[in-house]
Amino acid sequence: MKTFKTYLSFLAIFAMLFTSCSKDEDTAVNPESDKASLSFGALVEDLTNESTNKQSTDVIGDLPVCTDDTAAYVEIVLMQGDTEIVGTEAEPFRVDLVAGQLFTKEVSELELDPGAYSLEHFAVYNAEGALIWLAPRADGTLAQFVDNALPLDINLGAGVKKYVDVSVICYDDRDVNQYGYMFFELDINRAFEYCFFANYCTPEGRHYPAHYSVDISIDGNVIYSGVVNTTGTNEDGDFYADPLCFALPDLAEYGDDEEYIDYTVTLLDWEGAYGDVDQMEISGSLSRAEVMAKFDGTEAVEYDHLRFGCDQ
Repeated sequence: MKTFKTYLSFLAIFAMLFTSCSKDEDTAVNPESDKASLSFGALVEDLTNESTNKQSTDVIGDLPVCTDDTAAYVEIVLMQGDTEIVGTEAEPFRVDLVAGQLFTKEVSELELDPGAYSLEHFAVYNAEGALIWLAPRADGTLAQFVDNALPLDINLGAGVKKYVDVSVICYDDRDVNQYGYMFFELDINRAFEYCFFANYCTPEGRHYPAHYSVDISIDGNVIYSGVVNTTGTNEDGDFYADPLCFALPDLAEYGDDEEYIDYTVTLLDWEGAYGDVDQMEISGSLSRAEVMAKFDGTEAVEYDHLRFGCDQ
């Protein structure tokens, strides 16, 4: 792993830049507009000071690898409630950094109506488009190393020109899950949907909809873990169970018939329905061709219907 000496020297310079640029202008009012102007800065966190915590290093192992690359632009997703305002999950919005600085240029897309927003995604890239720093999410292991993990609440007042510093950590794709992201979220061109539905048959032969969990991984990288379907009783007193659908990465490096998506579906107890059960698992692997074979038209998806303890 590269040393952090160079990185730490740059960090001191970055801190000076943000002290002079963000604090003075954070509440400056623009009397000519009722809009709020929003800019972002990338504040690189020093992991070396935190790495003395044994519990942290036991969980994380080696610290993320830093590079000497120069930051060129950021990609963001800004939301208001459940609505994507700037950028989307599938296509984050790019904002160039001011040359030689670590804060974004003013762009018309970030001239916003006053109100409450949340920053859901923040990633920093070099000029070649390689991801070098990333803001961790609150549910990731690396969130413990920053003061404010994503999502980050932002309140904008009328006429305010607001600078928001975002804590970022050097990006190392070996640790992507520890940032709170699924590994394919950061570099994805296409995704497709795949759905599971399951039944359980008792030893006596009675059929039930199944209560189950799903784990999915690619090359040992877990992208979904312990996702559980919803079960219940409808107004007629009948047991029901919802299917589970997942966005899966369509990765170009794998051939159409090459199985690269591994899944395990585990039967769970269901009190009030079939009760406690012996643990059963159904595991398999999927290729692009197998996933696409479940599509009916452009949007409808046929479920992969699994059966625990039932005659096939």
